[in-house]
Formats: sequence, structure tokens, C-alpha cells
Amino acid sequence: MDVVLTPTGPTGKAWTLKDRLGRNLGSIGETGTGDDFRILPEAWGLLKNVKRGHASLDAAMSAIAGATNGACTLDSGDWE
Repeated sequence: MDVVLTPTGPTGKAWTLKDRLGRNLGSIGETGTGDDFRILPEAWGLLKNVKRGHASLDAAMSAIAGATNGACTLDSGDWE
């Protein structure tokens, strides 16, 4: 399953996670220290067992891709 990250807000520190059909899978947020990205999956979703903390957004996206056996990409649309 492919997952798309969509930026939320103007700061560039949070993203929603949805599959290609638009189903919500959770979110990713950058912690206050700026060097840690935390995956916050939906409680009953496909990502519930994925490792939560990652050193970079790329590492978090790779973990998601591995857990879903698909691609994990950034949405290139406008930010809210």
C-alpha cells in the first residue's frame, strides 16, 4: 500500500499520513528538539506496529514504506 505525506500548517513540522484512497493512517510530527520525527499512527491502522521515533523524515518514510510494502511519498500540493 502506498502512503502519502501531506504537510499541515505553515511550519513544515507536521504531516498527515493517508493511503492513495484518502484513508487516514495517522501523522508524523517533528519534536521540539528538531532532530526527531515521531510517527503517530491511527490506533487500529496498518502502522500501529511501526517504530515511532526516527532521526529524520526520510528514515520515518522508509519505516512506513517497509511496514506497508509500498511507497511513501511527499505530497507536492500547497500547504494549508
